[in-house]
Amino acid sequence: MKPSSIFWGVFFLAIGVLLLLGNYANLTFTWDSAWKFWPTVLVLLGVSILVKNQIGKAIVAGLAALVLALTIYASVSATTNLFNDDFEINFDDGTPMYDTTYFSKEFTDSIKSAALNFSAGAGSFKILVPTEKLFDFKTEGSQNKYKLNLQREDFDSHAEINFQMKSTKFNIGDKNYKNLVEMSLNTKPEWELNFSVGAASVDLDLTHYKIRKLDVDMGAAKLNVKLGNLSDITKIDIDAGASDINILIPDSVSCEIKSDAALSSRNYEGFVKTSNDLYRTEDYEKYPKKIYIDIDCGVSSIDVKRY
Repeated sequence: MKPSSIFWGVFFLAIGVLLLLGNYANLTFTWDSAWKFWPTVLVLLGVSILVKNQIGKAIVAGLAALVLALTIYASVSATTNLFNDDFEINFDDGTPMYDTTYFSKEFTDSIKSAALNFSAGAGSFKILVPTEKLFDFKTEGSQNKYKLNLQREDFDSHAEINFQMKSTKFNIGDKNYKNLVEMSLNTKPEWELNFSVGAASVDLDLTHYKIRKLDVDMGAAKLNVKLGNLSDITKIDIDAGASDINILIPDSVSCEIKSDAALSSRNYEGFVKTSNDLYRTEDYEKYPKKIYIDIDCGVSSIDVKRY
């Protein structure tokens, strides 16, 4: 079979599969992150031309078609994922209007553990310096473009915080869209953090907090995480689309990484490969405190370093 036939066959097959999965699963991509990978198509096509072996040409052409299909689907998904049942379209009048809202709850010594369940779409979300309260949230966004649902539920010594954000309006031609959430948490409880976001920039400075578990489910996003050494065991689970993932771990903690990211660029500085898709820090047995990272992602860039 000719490489050109394989290229178009794989391309249409991949597009069809992605569209079917998009109808029955939560596949979220954005062009903002995915566009960086489109030159891979040119590289693979160039390799296909240079390779003389027909089997090699066919394999490279198939890979090029797959990357092109993912890139096109990402650009289309970036538009369609904006729509939902509560969607409203306006035309931008050129005058940005922003709302700033503050949320906080007092901390009590009876709270020994806490969970933050954060759900949002596009925007910039950050965890910053600690607070004496249980939590302090500051939200900034284009006026009337989102609604918030914030609840706190106490179960004996455990506090459950649910934060939900859902965009309800979108202005065509709006270059001033803004959706920022800055969060501060109390350092005394042991935290479980659950983030579910779409096309977002997520910056989590967790060096001051005792983190039992961090779970991030995101579409095409940029994730920066800096961990501390205050917990004996920290578990991190990341499920991402086409994303840029950067994680910093302290030198005084051992770390293990499991990654299902065959199409991704991986840089695990200070790690050694122990088996297929399993990496550990070179001094893994030296330190009793452990960080376990599990990454499942699409075409992404993953960078894990020690500091």
